[in-house]
Amino acid sequence: METSSAAREFDLNLIRVLDAVVNAGNATKASKRLNLTPAAVSLALRRLQHTYNEVLFIRTKEGLVPTMRAREIHHTYNQILELVDTTFDSMAWRKLNKEIVICGSDIIEQCFLSELIEFDAFEQYLINHRTNWSRDAKTCRELLLSGEADLAITFDPPSGNEFTQVSIENFSQYSVVCSQHNPLSSLDKLSLHHFYSFPHAVIHNGASSSALIEEENRQLFTGPYSGRRLIGYRGESINGLLSIVERSSMIAVIPQRLAHFFQLQRNYAITLIPLPDEISIKPLALYAVWSQQNKFKKDIASIIAILQSVAH
Repeated sequence: METSSAAREFDLNLIRVLDAVVNAGNATKASKRLNLTPAAVSLALRRLQHTYNEVLFIRTKEGLVPTMRAREIHHTYNQILELVDTTFDSMAWRKLNKEIVICGSDIIEQCFLSELIEFDAFEQYLINHRTNWSRDAKTCRELLLSGEADLAITFDPPSGNEFTQVSIENFSQYSVVCSQHNPLSSLDKLSLHHFYSFPHAVIHNGASSSALIEEENRQLFTGPYSGRRLIGYRGESINGLLSIVERSSMIAVIPQRLAHFFQLQRNYAITLIPLPDEISIKPLALYAVWSQQNKFKKDIASIIAILQSVAH
């Protein structure tokens, strides 16, 4: 919204003078608070009354009594002053916004946290998501217990009585994804030959979802020839993986819900193909974990409830 001409020309110093006179009761006391002369305060009041073209103070034996209009203006200015004050106090600003630090992969940020916008969560909290921290159980434990992170969303949760742990989603359906220009995109189902002859794009072990890392690390696959694929790309980002698949002959195996999300919501030019009948993938649960001593645990529980509703 464009600022009006009157607002742009308004002397913001008059706000402090108005506040001091209303609280002090007369120009002399107000001048001492502001370290100004009484004459300077009186001049500022005249300028303020001229700006609003209204009577703002009535002089009595007890001093200057603000009119109803002056009290309304003072109340509005007080709200502005409080907001300005919070910009000088980072802790007050964080408390006001309830900053909640979440550690997790970019899958969490892309597919889950983005959905919080529809529930106005970003109006209630300052959500600070960190993708550059390791997501292994040991590191998650250290971050949560030290208070550096309030919430971890991970496939590899830390265990212990110090934590509250809930399941957000259980990935049980998987698909092969390939570029829309890949010859495989016209197939109704992938064969074992195609599955093992085309190069795969995978997420690097320890960097993101274990649903996406090669089977030699987690033995996710069962069936003939399992245990060895031709790996053409390893990365740490789901966006990077899908960008590579979208522009090459590589394929990737990812949870079906994630594949649909990136195809429909992020408009990746990818095609979903069912896995060969001979291959199955173990279900993989996604967990939310936080310390029982965390000061935001009630707020975290509210956020988790939203994420669970989004997942299901």
